[in-house]
Amino acid sequence: MSAFSKPRRISIVPRMFARFRSDAEGVVAIEFALVGLPFLMLVAAIFECCLVCLGQLTLDTAMDRATRAVFTGTFQEASDGTDPSERMQKDMCAGYVLFNCADLKVEVTTAASFADSGARDPYDAEGKGLAKDFGSRFDCPGGNDIVTVRAAATISRFFPFLDLTRRPVGRDRQLIMSTAVFKAEPYADGRCQ
Repeated sequence: MSAFSKPRRISIVPRMFARFRSDAEGVVAIEFALVGLPFLMLVAAIFECCLVCLGQLTLDTAMDRATRAVFTGTFQEASDGTDPSERMQKDMCAGYVLFNCADLKVEVTTAASFADSGARDPYDAEGKGLAKDFGSRFDCPGGNDIVTVRAAATISRFFPFLDLTRRPVGRDRQLIMSTAVFKAEPYADGRCQ
């Protein structure tokens, strides 16, 4: 090369890119911005799932407690003239529960065989809530009857944007339900009211 040759032009873009790659300031902030939001959403989803599961567990425990009395006939023996559906709701809400007792609906049906037993769906998909007619039926069980008891209640949801289920009730509530099907013991037929 001669002394009078043209100097080579070095592009600015590769130099700036090299400087950008070697600069470490603000890396933590950028990494947190990329990872923080998904992490917090995961923690919120876990918290929401735990609350729904715990609410379902308390409803199942309350159902077990109330249906045990129907199973053995003590529910019928303790009849005091009040509405049997209200008595069963009161029995279910006697212990510690995470569901809303004001929204609790209980339906009791009897059948001649297990094949004939069944319960209605308590969820109204169009109205996004409890079905209006659910909880209006209470067949007083007798000895050796096949009894189906279904209870439905709502629990609060703190993160409604994380819709993890298919049964929301309104914007901030969730439907949970519990069902028990059993053959009552051979006790003497009693009355529920």
